[in-house]
Amino acid sequence: MTNADVARAFNEIANLLEFKGEDAFRIGAYRRVARTVAELQDDLKTVTDRGELATLPGIGDASADRIQELLTTGRLALRAELAAEVPEGLLRLLDVPTLGPKKIALLWRERGIRSMEDLKAAIDNGTLAGLKGFGAKSIEHVQRGVEFLEHSAGLTRLGDAWRVSTQIREAVLTLPGVQHVARSGALRRGCETVRGLDMLCVAEDPAPVIRQFVKLPGIKQVLAVGNSWGSVMVDVYSGHSMQVALRVVPEKTFGAAWQYFTGNGAHNSRLRELAARRGWTLSEHGLISGKRVIAARTEEEIYSELNVPWIPPEMREDNGELSLDEVPADLVSVERMRGDMHMHTVASDGRNTIEEMAVAARERGYQYVCITEHSQSSAIAGGLKPERLLQHVAEIRAVQKQLEGIIIFAGTEVDILSDASLDYPDELLAQLDFVVASIHFGLGYDMESNTRRTLAAMHNPFVNCIGHPTGRLINERDSIPLDINAVCREAVRTGTALEINANYYRLDLRDQHARVARDHGASLIINTDAHAVEQLDQMHFGVLTARRAWLRDHDVLNTRTAKEVGHFVALKRMKRPQPAAAG
Repeated sequence: MTNADVARAFNEIANLLEFKGEDAFRIGAYRRVARTVAELQDDLKTVTDRGELATLPGIGDASADRIQELLTTGRLALRAELAAEVPEGLLRLLDVPTLGPKKIALLWRERGIRSMEDLKAAIDNGTLAGLKGFGAKSIEHVQRGVEFLEHSAGLTRLGDAWRVSTQIREAVLTLPGVQHVARSGALRRGCETVRGLDMLCVAEDPAPVIRQFVKLPGIKQVLAVGNSWGSVMVDVYSGHSMQVALRVVPEKTFGAAWQYFTGNGAHNSRLRELAARRGWTLSEHGLISGKRVIAARTEEEIYSELNVPWIPPEMREDNGELSLDEVPADLVSVERMRGDMHMHTVASDGRNTIEEMAVAARERGYQYVCITEHSQSSAIAGGLKPERLLQHVAEIRAVQKQLEGIIIFAGTEVDILSDASLDYPDELLAQLDFVVASIHFGLGYDMESNTRRTLAAMHNPFVNCIGHPTGRLINERDSIPLDINAVCREAVRTGTALEINANYYRLDLRDQHARVARDHGASLIINTDAHAVEQLDQMHFGVLTARRAWLRDHDVLNTRTAKEVGHFVALKRMKRPQPAAAG
């Protein structure tokens, strides 16, 4: 029972209580417990064993007893009681964007909707019409949300899949005879979601490795077992599992297998065509002419023999990569990132202090960071009132005086409001070093409105970056419709960077949009939007996305020095961009 499992159980109790129409204070108490547990750095069982559970914020004696019950028995009697009174199928409806507990309770009481299937039927037969709060536009949004969830079914986010692959890799490496374990497939290509994991390992005697692989701890179900491969199901998190396939190959053909099981189908098909023109065959066993193996040990020698450059995994998508004479040597990488310009601390909804975030960034080799707390309208995220922001800026300056080896910029993540204005006045933004502007509320399906809000923010001389421009949450909320070409053109004209938010729930801009931005000549910036020190490591996922877009160092603002970032900011303030002329 992980911290996430416990937090999920308490959130479900809060939702079931809200469906029933229970007291808001009681509901809030369960949500506070869920939030405390979710943000806890230590393992909850360890905290409990130390007798420190009741010392955690928001956890009283009753909550501590329930946590103990859950850790001991794997279930909560209260949850079972509530599930007997309220249909559990309503919990699934919370995944539909625009549907909160109050609206779901209304659907249950007024229309008898108890599940996702009931909701889909009600949309199809028109029985939602006339229900308070469900006008034509609202019903359309709900329908889009349901369709989005169906499209996302069975997909695992990149970061979740990466975590599972790391656990599997470490476990397989302990098995006798295993020399090497590697990721392949969509995960190695850095795709934002994957349907399953493909892993390769090197061992001379594959059968014993597979027999032990399918018996590893955490295996939920064995799907298939062969002499040199096995397929299993593992839990990613509560309620979601994924398939993991392991293939065992000898060292002498590892490169061929790694290439074969990494590239997408179209990329591999083109490579086979190049081989066929020479009278050769290409498969997971190697590049072969008759009975002679031309290349198999490494990927590099296979690409070389086919007279094409070795293609980085993220680029193996049949987007013209095999027409390149050479792959750019300065394709962006984690090692080239010099800073992270979007992160939060305990001043808003982060879990670490200014100093802790800065020190953690310095340990990762960064030269600079920017602290960007939420603005006042994001009350749920602890957004700062103007006077509190000024105080926070002073605190950042004070930490900077005491801390060597890293530059700490003072910034904000300011909300772009529904009327396209910003959540802080210009005279306040002018006192900051860097400003990220983001849309957090009013995420609608009106492309014209979304684009207008974004362009208006870019016209402000103090806005340096548009944060997570399409507002998506992978597998949870679809992107808002946005005229990407118009946004990219205006980003170039105004000198505003567009963010690739590296949080694996976002990866926004996505790879296709980042490539459009690059083609327009816009500056991009890869930020983690970290709310805790460990989230700084998600820079890796943002870089994978950037590499899928073929971004090079000069395309990415935070591969530059702190002085160059400062010049980027100063140049826009000096030019003070105005809205483009109509027509």
